[in-house]
Amino acid sequence: MRFQDKIAIGLRAIGATPSAPYSATKAGVHALTKDLAIELAPYKIRVNAIAPGVIETPVFNTFLTPDQVAAVLPTFHAIQPLGRNGRPADAAEALLFLASEQASFITGVVLSVDGGVMAGRQ
Repeated sequence: MRFQDKIAIGLRAIGATPSAPYSATKAGVHALTKDLAIELAPYKIRVNAIAPGVIETPVFNTFLTPDQVAAVLPTFHAIQPLGRNGRPADAAEALLFLASEQASFITGVVLSVDGGVMAGRQ
């Protein structure tokens, strides 16, 4: 199992070890999003979440050396239908949309912000 095959956890099973505990936590967040959306709807409170793919943030530096980050991050491009990794602004814009009035009729959604990874591979 390659490192880049561990993305999209929580929405789709990934055959990597030790992904099961992490996948369970992400699936729990997704279920909680849907449950809270139903429970809080009578109060006009919307609950949504994003499921980000590879977003290039400093988190990679917490478990990889700088040389490894420089070598690994470009390898993700090949599995992204859009051909690039996400930027923090990509995730932020999705969150801002879900929190905005333009999304006033959206609740209980887990929005994939992943460059098309959940749509499938080319």
